[in-house]
Amino acid sequence: MAVKVGNSWVSEAAYTYAKSRVNENAGSEGKQEDSMLSKLSEKYPDLQFSTNTAPFSGDGRNNIGIAPNILKEMENDPEKRLEYEALIYDCNQAIKNMPATTQNGSTIKSFGFIINSDGSLGAWSISESGGNTNRNRYSLDKKDKDSWLDKILEKKKQKKLEEKKLEEKRQIKKEEQAELQEKLMEAAGSTKDQTQIAGSIVDLKA
Repeated sequence: MAVKVGNSWVSEAAYTYAKSRVNENAGSEGKQEDSMLSKLSEKYPDLQFSTNTAPFSGDGRNNIGIAPNILKEMENDPEKRLEYEALIYDCNQAIKNMPATTQNGSTIKSFGFIINSDGSLGAWSISESGGNTNRNRYSLDKKDKDSWLDKILEKKKQKKLEEKKLEEKRQIKKEEQAELQEKLMEAAGSTKDQTQIAGSIVDLKA
């Protein structure tokens, strides 16, 4: 179930997680954005955080760029901290569940989310296919409780659907082969019976 936090729709799990840890970032010293980045890195050691919100600016498939003013808002405003940490939680889940290849067979070399200075959410990817490099940018509507996350996970869902169809085809083929084998065995048994009958006729004539 989706939950609205501030201007963002997030998953219930994201909201619960962020709500339970919202007070952990208070009372920091030093530059606010550096302090917040450090704490986010501690919570999500598998993610690469930075204040670089330019697309195509990271290596690997686990990048999250956050504008410095958003980090300051998170440091100073518990409600903003709750909203964006919940958003980051869902971004992390999307990254974890992202397939290594796209629907058309391209390999995803790099990927990242961006939380822009106006609070909007974006993403980018660099993929390779047949020696060609493709760069894609996404504008994600975090104010829609379904579309932003679905847009990222759409390829994964499509892949699962294709795998299910393939498995169904394999099952049908397996059943057809079993049915064919059964018919062959029946035919072989019928031929054997006919041979025995023919042998009996020969014996009678003898």
